[in-house]
Amino acid sequence: MKLGTIRYQGRPTVIARVADDKAVALEYRWMEDLIEAENAGLDAAAAAIEAAIAGKLPVIDLAGADWMAPNPRPSKILGCAVNNNNLNQYAVRPMTAPMFFTKGRSALTGHNKTIDILKDHGQSIPEPEPVVVFGKTAKNVPPEKALDYVFGYTLTNDVTASGVKFSQDSIALKQRPEVVKPHHLAWRPKFEGEDTYLLFIYHSKSKGADTFAAMGPWLTTKDEIPDPNALRVRGYIGDECYADDSTANYFFPVERVISEATKWFTMESGDCIHTGTASKGTQKHPRGNIGTYLNLYDGMLTDVEVEGLGRLSNRINLEK
Repeated sequence: MKLGTIRYQGRPTVIARVADDKAVALEYRWMEDLIEAENAGLDAAAAAIEAAIAGKLPVIDLAGADWMAPNPRPSKILGCAVNNNNLNQYAVRPMTAPMFFTKGRSALTGHNKTIDILKDHGQSIPEPEPVVVFGKTAKNVPPEKALDYVFGYTLTNDVTASGVKFSQDSIALKQRPEVVKPHHLAWRPKFEGEDTYLLFIYHSKSKGADTFAAMGPWLTTKDEIPDPNALRVRGYIGDECYADDSTANYFFPVERVISEATKWFTMESGDCIHTGTASKGTQKHPRGNIGTYLNLYDGMLTDVEVEGLGRLSNRINLEK
């Protein structure tokens, strides 16, 4: 089943897909309410689809729909950073556990909306990837039970503004030797001479700015995705594919990502995890997403396509 959220007749409305470009409105205003209703919510959606097919409920034409993110009110959005073997082959020290960053719900935007890049963001790249959406509260979940807590999956363009990340949001502090501890340096190469530099990078502006979490259009229930670790993921600028990858290329499988997240955070119904970017390039774009600078494509479409989940399209809008 594919579910979404649009603004319909002046209010947010959860919809269920009847056909490729047709849907039926459900009684729920917010996706999180449907998720929390558990089987009753899914049963209501299935009954509405059947009624729409039978002509007993009106069908919504989705041409020109005002899409929102499928679940617009998560309590938290996590991203799993650098979770791709194409990137980790360059790691100085292999990761020992998934790394996370957070985004606020104000970063969410929907299908066919703009991705807005400020002048201060500078060089910015797309990151096409699937998203896990939780179906119930999860805490300290072992990997072998992780998928039991998944309601479904959507897809995102997890925009990263490298320009601001490595300028305004990075700082190197040269500390006194007595301040520096082994764990400060163990993760990176040491410089020649007296190396007491502490390096800090903060991700809020580069990862969580408004519109930097485009999602949708659909949230696909987990029964349609038998293996989240075997999904083809592609990214596009206009009609050109710049990344063609698979979740099979993740450094940490989806189950480990979910488990690690629940160790540190209580994940609630409707909460999201971006599970890892597609990074493998194409013949015309050999560097993949890390060589695709959105700030060079003002006014063009950038799309994300994930096998079984659909295609998300957004227009790049640079601050003038």
